[in-house]
Amino acid sequence: MKAIKFILIMLISGISHVGMGEIYVQSKPGSSPSEHPIHQFIIGEKLKNQAVETKALASNYDQIIHKLERIRSRKKSDLSFLRSIFYRVHKNSLVDYSKMATMDETLMKGEFGCLTGTALYALILDHFGFEYNIIELTNHVYAQVEVEGRLIIMESTLPEDGLMRLEQEISTSMEQEGLDPRNIRALTTVGEGSDEWDLVDGYNSITIKELSGLQYFNEAVRLFKQEEYTKAMEMINVAYDRYPSKRNEKLMQLVINKILKYDLIKEEVKNKYLTQYVKLVKRKKLSQTK
Repeated sequence: MKAIKFILIMLISGISHVGMGEIYVQSKPGSSPSEHPIHQFIIGEKLKNQAVETKALASNYDQIIHKLERIRSRKKSDLSFLRSIFYRVHKNSLVDYSKMATMDETLMKGEFGCLTGTALYALILDHFGFEYNIIELTNHVYAQVEVEGRLIIMESTLPEDGLMRLEQEISTSMEQEGLDPRNIRALTTVGEGSDEWDLVDGYNSITIKELSGLQYFNEAVRLFKQEEYTKAMEMINVAYDRYPSKRNEKLMQLVINKILKYDLIKEEVKNKYLTQYVKLVKRKKLSQTK
């Protein structure tokens, strides 16, 4: 406990809020995927009219990018532009905190959790060629950006103080201890803090594809708690395909056990999901996961 308190004191003293930088460093050009980048975060099953609403969500994202591109042309440094990204996106798109929000709710209603907030920032950073990492903790995710030789945290759940400069030695401490930049607040998002599947070992750097898998994991958790086990299995299958992690593996095992024991589910449906599960075990080799 004393060690944790000491590290927290280091965090408080070692993290400072980012001001306006003036040294320009050319960032790497972003890639142009054939599919719209926002599509990987859209859960079609949640939409009433999937084609129309998906198009509208992509349009909303494109408007965010278009406005930021105009701002980019006026900024003299990447650090200054990063600051504009953080605060403008928070002001206009990340309005109301809702820990289990999905990307459709974020883009249409401004409701966000750490997952969709981090995802939106990551997509924007990717578009503008910033070098960044997505950090996964037990029940939290955030983005860490390297710009002009500095490490910057983008903590989406802190609208006023969430852009923080990080000293290298503090970054090492955070990685070793798995501490999060909110100073271990009670806000939790990924999986609603359910101890049954809190299986992240401290600190993971994950890809944007794996982050999209975590959104499907969250949706699977929600459906599991509502005892909608077959729908939960559909979500966790996608989650595991995108991110074969221990928490996805554990939840998948819980869901398939519920399906097999649930009297209201027909035998042919049980056999369908059991067959899918067995094939996945053989193909992915469960237990050899992150």
